[in-house]
Amino acid sequence: MTANLAYGMALEALDIVLVDDNRGTQSVLRSIIAQMHIKRLRVYESAETALQDIVNDPPSVLIAEWRMKPMSGYRLLRALRDRSMTPLCFLPVLVVTAVPTVTMVDKAFSIGANNVLIMPLSPLALRERLQWLCTDPREFILKRGRYVLDGIEEALEQRIRGNVFGTMLEHRHAADSTLARRAEQAQDLVDRIVSGDVDPEEIPLEILPPEGAPANWNGWTMK
Repeated sequence: MTANLAYGMALEALDIVLVDDNRGTQSVLRSIIAQMHIKRLRVYESAETALQDIVNDPPSVLIAEWRMKPMSGYRLLRALRDRSMTPLCFLPVLVVTAVPTVTMVDKAFSIGANNVLIMPLSPLALRERLQWLCTDPREFILKRGRYVLDGIEEALEQRIRGNVFGTMLEHRHAADSTLARRAEQAQDLVDRIVSGDVDPEEIPLEILPPEGAPANWNGWTMK
């Protein structure tokens, strides 16, 4: 087993690759990262081009949009986690999305994402998650020919048993249901998957589904 490639590094020493085909999101993330004075930042609009380049010049962190076309963040992550991609298979990957659903989050973690970043994202939130990567001692384990984080399958199984994410996100019509507020709470819930802390007993009442909501109510879907 091997820890992620950023483990033990200082924030300022990171070599980050950002891949996002949305120029608006790309511009926001580029600006936030630039303010951190990291060693190196490379930005790509195409996952295919990024993959070709990082094979020859591996970074220490990859940030990738989930829904890119034609090659999505999902496909990029799956390619990187293949055992044949050593040492890139141990590259920490932060997946970016503005539409976090239960299925999307589960899929991202199950194929090896280190975390899911939910837009809009504050500069402080991004800095904290990059610093967390540098201090996260968890190692990758090989599952069916691809690497995933040790313990993530157990965390996802716990989420399914408790139906945590079916009840976690706040009521869409709550007084503070701004996009930024929803994203902040959704990000906190994603981070709790990463830490394995998904006890439904600790869910604040204000983010439980509204009274009378249908059984299949999915607060993760933000429209």
